[in-house]
This record gives sequence, C-alpha cells and structure tokens, in this order.
Amino acid sequence: MVPWYHWLWVGPLAMILRLWLATLRFRGDTGRFDDAEGPAVILLWHDKLFLAPLIAQRCFRRRVAALISTSKDGAWLVAFFRLMGITAVRGSSNRRGAAALIALTRAMRAGHHTGITPDGPKGPALVCKPGAVALARLTGRPFLLLGIRYAACFRFRSWDRFAMPLPFSRVELTLAAEPTPAEGEADEALAARLQERLRTLSADPA
Repeated sequence: MVPWYHWLWVGPLAMILRLWLATLRFRGDTGRFDDAEGPAVILLWHDKLFLAPLIAQRCFRRRVAALISTSKDGAWLVAFFRLMGITAVRGSSNRRGAAALIALTRAMRAGHHTGITPDGPKGPALVCKPGAVALARLTGRPFLLLGIRYAACFRFRSWDRFAMPLPFSRVELTLAAEPTPAEGEADEALAARLQERLRTLSADPA
C-alpha cells in the first residue's frame, strides 16, 4: 500500500520525467521487441535506470516487473513506477534474497518481463552478480540485454556514477537476446559472460 502523501509529489515528478524523455533522440533498436513467445529476464546496468520506464513502455508489449525495496523508502518508488507503467515487486536482494527471487518468479509466470540491474542495489558497479542467472534458471526463460549509450549525459558522484542524458541528446539503444542458461555452464562463468557483453553494449562513446 502506497501512503497517499507520496502521490502529491510523485505525480509531478513523473510528468517532468516524461517531458524530459520526450526530448531524447533514439537510434538503434527503437521498435517493439517480439515477446509473443514469453517473458525474458531483462538486464541493464544500474547507472542507466533513468531510461527504464520509457523503454518498458516503448519496446515491450508485456508489462515489466521490477524489484523494489521493502523499506519505507521504497514506497515512493512503487507509486512512481506505477505512474510510469512498470509493475513493482516488493522484496530485498540483500536480506531476503530468496523471497525476492520467489516474487520475481511469480511475476514472470504471470507473463511479465523482469527488469534487473545485476550490479544493484549498491554495487560494485558494472559487475554482474548471480541473482539474474538464478532467476533465469528457475523460470527457464532467456535473457535480454539492454545496451544504452548516451551521446551526452551528466553523471552523479554515486557508487554507480548514475547517468542522466542531457535534454535533446542522442541515445543508442541495443536489445541483445541471450538464450536460457545451459545446464553445463557454471553460474559464475555465465555471469562473467553476460557482464562483458553488457559492458560492451553500454560503453560510453569514445
């Protein structure tokens, strides 16, 4: 349940964000992704979360579910995600990792994609942790790597150097499919392979 007072400021924030996103010029895989065969485990780096709501609406027919902290601070994110068209799944990847995995599995079995930042929630940055691999194995669903490159952006001094594209800047978007994890490949090896490919797809232009 989202406290009523969160809606007082989350609504205007969502409107400002929509106006900001509308100025961006997209290149690359900007059409609808063919997700008729079922949901996927979508991976993107934590520093590129700014574009997640727009991409969820623009590129997928299925709804996207994202893990939101069970803390009080997570309540406003639930309200914000709802306004931006993303389904919020409450859970913690730190203290209650198993519960979070179950919640995301239920969302996928209901037909939703799941959006995961494999280096979240607190890093280290650009390092793929094994949670996403476990979810893909449990659900038997493939990965979809979301590569985002900004031509011009502002970066915060946070652990992930969170990036916000400047208004009217160009954004290169790449959707790269990866198959369901094979039984013979170790989780660590698969996470390392996904990490390298996602780093390449999301590297800042030289």
